[in-house]
Amino acid sequence: MRRFKALLTGFAILIAAAAVRLPTLTAGLPYMTYVDEGHVLHHVVHLLAAGTWEPDTYSYPSLPFYLVAGAALAYSPLYAARHGQPLRADLSPDPMRYYEILEPTDLLVLGRLVTLAFSLGIVLLAGLLARRLAGPAAGLFAAWLAALVPALVARSSIANINPMVAFFGLAALFFAERARDGGRPRRDAILAGVMVGLTGATKYPAALICLPVAVAILLADAAWRERLTRLVLAGGSAVAALLLAMPALVLRTGRVLAGLREMSAVYGMQEAGSYWDQAVRRGEWDLPLDHPEVGIVFLVLAAAGLLAGLSDRRWSKSVWGWLLFGAATALLVAPYKFRAFRNLLTLVPLACVLVALLYAKIRQRAPRRLWVDLAAAVLPIVLFAPALNGYIRHQLGVEDSREQAIRWLAEHTGPRDKILFSEEIAILPSRIATLKTPETDVKPWGRARDRVISRRYHYLVLGQLVKRTGQSKIPPEITAWILLNYEVQATFGSYPTHYYWKEYKGNGQAIYILKRVPRKDDRGRPKQATRTRRETDPRPLTERHTPRKAQAPQQD
Repeated sequence: MRRFKALLTGFAILIAAAAVRLPTLTAGLPYMTYVDEGHVLHHVVHLLAAGTWEPDTYSYPSLPFYLVAGAALAYSPLYAARHGQPLRADLSPDPMRYYEILEPTDLLVLGRLVTLAFSLGIVLLAGLLARRLAGPAAGLFAAWLAALVPALVARSSIANINPMVAFFGLAALFFAERARDGGRPRRDAILAGVMVGLTGATKYPAALICLPVAVAILLADAAWRERLTRLVLAGGSAVAALLLAMPALVLRTGRVLAGLREMSAVYGMQEAGSYWDQAVRRGEWDLPLDHPEVGIVFLVLAAAGLLAGLSDRRWSKSVWGWLLFGAATALLVAPYKFRAFRNLLTLVPLACVLVALLYAKIRQRAPRRLWVDLAAAVLPIVLFAPALNGYIRHQLGVEDSREQAIRWLAEHTGPRDKILFSEEIAILPSRIATLKTPETDVKPWGRARDRVISRRYHYLVLGQLVKRTGQSKIPPEITAWILLNYEVQATFGSYPTHYYWKEYKGNGQAIYILKRVPRKDDRGRPKQATRTRRETDPRPLTERHTPRKAQAPQQD
């Protein structure tokens, strides 16, 4: 009966973990809501479109791309049945033309579902690891913490590699514990090694998880020859798994090393963020998380759990290895100016386990364990509910300004209307195809300029195009002429569109829908626009004063 209650409670925790993650799964669709979603899925598009095992980059390890691509291949028969054509026929261009153009939307959902599965796996593994060390109550508490800690929840339903890294790393530590004192140590040493290899094939720096795995095996209560045998088995299986998950390490060694140098250079040049501020003040800048990733109270409890683990003979062999892993990770990321909290995500479930060890120690000494258990049940809710509430509410309210523009056009245009879209705002072709009007053109501003001046379109869909230098792509005199000949009908979003094609534009680009107005004089006859002086007003279209007279600029 006790075991049944523990299983039931564990199942309830997994349900709660899914409940705070699932609502955000569809945020922003059919567009991305996080910068790294494209960094995963565009490489998946390459694998599927080219029908190859070789990704188009080695700046990142290959395993995440293979996992999502494998899920897409498994889903492709269902996709073909639903849409009448294979998934491969609907893939966005490879190589990508714009970072934001990622199709079909099913691929984005698949990427998020894969991440969600690994995120729930983290909750399960955190509970199993703490249970093995300190008993069922500690296991349930560690899983409860991992289910609600914002750093894990906020990355659980967006396509990114970090939950995969944390999952494989935690699995490696779990099997390392079993290899140290379990009933089948050699088998578990092999499994621990496999997980180490998969961790390294998911994110290069995470291969440091081999350190605590080696410590756990070497500190086993066994003869030295047996310990060395287990270590060799773990090391051999790690290398085999790594090469199987990323064969390019042998077949494309030079390109892999070049990719590593490239990513190291990127992290060294970009200066952003503070690990401490993200941990205790405001989450990573790429996330709509206005609360800490973990919070100061959680960090204090984790530090106390670390001391409790080091001082207890039952746990010290494990915790020393974790401390070595944390120190090595800190030393690796410290020199780089780019400090995103996701680089430390593998440490978060370990911190949950450390807090659970502290709870187990307090519970063991408490005269009334019921009160300790109630406090443990309430603590994660008190600590993390405000952050989760804000994050979930934000994600549920995300609607991309491009989707708002398409919906407006669907309601206000008809079959005879001609619409010109600025290519730079990167509206998905599949969404434009849903409009009733048969004539829609999508052109970059360099080619759209003359078409705008010709007044052949009933509607223009434009953005605030800004170059990387900060200058507007549309000259002021052109803006003045547009405002005389087209009337702003609707505006969506608030910030400018970066003209650089590889940049993530976000969900709130300023988008203007303008309708052509007839040019007539006071007697209702056609009227030619006259020349106006050069305008220098840098304000957006909606804030500009429309000049009385303007002439179409010379077409060059």
